[in-house]
Amino acid sequence: MLRRVLASFVLLFPTTAVTQSVPTYTGSVVVTAAGEEQPEGEVSAAATVIEAEELRASGAVSAAEALRRVPGTLLLRSGGDTDVASLFVRGTNSAQTLVLFDGVRLNSPYFGGYDWSLPMTSGLDRIEVVRGPYSALYGADALGGVVQMVPARAEGTRLRALLEGGGDGWRRGELEGAVRAGVWDALISAATRDGSGTLDNDDFSSRSVMADLGMRVGGEGRLGVLVRRTASRTEIPFAGPRVTPDRWNDAEETLAALPLRFATGVRSDLEVVISRVERDLAFRDPDDPDGFTSSDTAADATGARAVWRTTLGAHRVTVGGEWQRDEVSDASSYGLNLDAERQTTRSLFVQDRAPLGGGFEIVAGARWDEAGTWGQEVSPRATLAWRRDTLRLWTSFGRAFRAPSLGELTYPWSGNPDLRPERSRSAELGASVPVPALGGEAQVVVFANRIDDMIEFDFSAYRFGNVSSARQDGVEASWANSLAGGTMRFGVTWLEAADGKGESLLRRARWSGSAVWSGALPLGVSGEASLVFVGARDDLDPVSFSRVRQESFVTASAALERPIFDWLAVRLRLDNLLDRSYEEVRGYPAPGRRVFVGVETAVH
Repeated sequence: MLRRVLASFVLLFPTTAVTQSVPTYTGSVVVTAAGEEQPEGEVSAAATVIEAEELRASGAVSAAEALRRVPGTLLLRSGGDTDVASLFVRGTNSAQTLVLFDGVRLNSPYFGGYDWSLPMTSGLDRIEVVRGPYSALYGADALGGVVQMVPARAEGTRLRALLEGGGDGWRRGELEGAVRAGVWDALISAATRDGSGTLDNDDFSSRSVMADLGMRVGGEGRLGVLVRRTASRTEIPFAGPRVTPDRWNDAEETLAALPLRFATGVRSDLEVVISRVERDLAFRDPDDPDGFTSSDTAADATGARAVWRTTLGAHRVTVGGEWQRDEVSDASSYGLNLDAERQTTRSLFVQDRAPLGGGFEIVAGARWDEAGTWGQEVSPRATLAWRRDTLRLWTSFGRAFRAPSLGELTYPWSGNPDLRPERSRSAELGASVPVPALGGEAQVVVFANRIDDMIEFDFSAYRFGNVSSARQDGVEASWANSLAGGTMRFGVTWLEAADGKGESLLRRARWSGSAVWSGALPLGVSGEASLVFVGARDDLDPVSFSRVRQESFVTASAALERPIFDWLAVRLRLDNLLDRSYEEVRGYPAPGRRVFVGVETAVH
């Protein structure tokens, strides 16, 4: 039945193009959905904002932990805290979701995707997740959606510090300071975490530091300098059936950006960002009997983006351009694989948001991207929305693409310089409905996504090729309301994801969901409790490489806080509260119950 509804829906909207509504602040701000600030309550799109208060209340150390609660997303981790974590948005793979940090692209140009084991929550103001095709605004990789991490800004003077310890050698520390004086503002944050797994050679560590300095330009303009560096080391206890007592990975990511925004007239502004992202990966295993004992990869990107927004009558118009140069070098114990391989991408885009009367609004946009290595793409998107008070209905259609990575294009023997981009067409129908009697709001989104020319390794030709297709159909439902002196949030996703032959895509659960309660408890304690459910899904056995059925799992977490003084609080955090034994990825046991105790101080 659902397939027929979705098929009819796609036929009804064959050529439409982007979304959203007229800004009037009513709560959380969303930047990613329309490319500029909009109140979350007025965004006609499937958007979720995880605010700094929620990140702090949950005790989430990494951004990955917070993303588990977002409808339409599934995050799976290969073992412990710094092991590789993959994000599947609406059933797309981990290379088909765009990741931004304050507007700067983080996806790797080597083999695509982003490792969610890296980013910690320290220094973040919020995490925004918008689901659906967004290549019309952001270009490549935005087939499933966009996840943007937004750094905190200094709104006043404050100092915050956190120390936390727990079993298995867990140590966590955070320090954040902010100051604003006249036209100047500065925020500096630093974080560290260390711990051990349950096996030999299973330790991990992460370090992160960020500095955001700014100067006010004109009334609301700002010239900034943003630098962020994250580094992690992960020990690897086994490879298939073999114990590896000395194997490890190092990952480093350094971002530097110069953002500038200033007014160019009444309700007009220009935003320019120049950025540089450097990624360094190192692997060592001196005991590998096959001789693959080391590899080193540098995957860097230099970019510039300019966006001009203006109001013309009833129209809100956005015009922009982007330039990015990617460069990858890779060498291993077998020799040099890539020697500063490069590709340059140029882009132009436009978007118009306009009211139609009677509560209706249309947002339409398109983007042109071109690179000498894979050609050019045009990506349209349009949304027709209707809003009355806090009731929102919308329907949208869009096209998106993922460009071939430099590894897929040029890696020795397996690279294919004739690869075409992966292309998708997607449609969705959404409703956000207030329920005043229960003090809450419900949202339901039905979506259909089709991807062609997917890039996979073709064993018959022994190189990468555009050899497959995929479809993802689903329903996202969420509910938030006041309950028992706090707030209750539910989210559930039904997904049917299959390849062109009808076989289920790996690691995509048909059912997944979460439930989170947060609020006040007796004796001055505040807290949060959460459940995350991931249904059964197909996976690959790491030893035999045969397809297996991975069992579903439910995991519970809790966080409690009790102020001692105005400036000091004691915190208790519990992960996997019920001590469940489960594997998110086949062959990689998840940590058991863990208890963490900490103290936090804050001075304003």
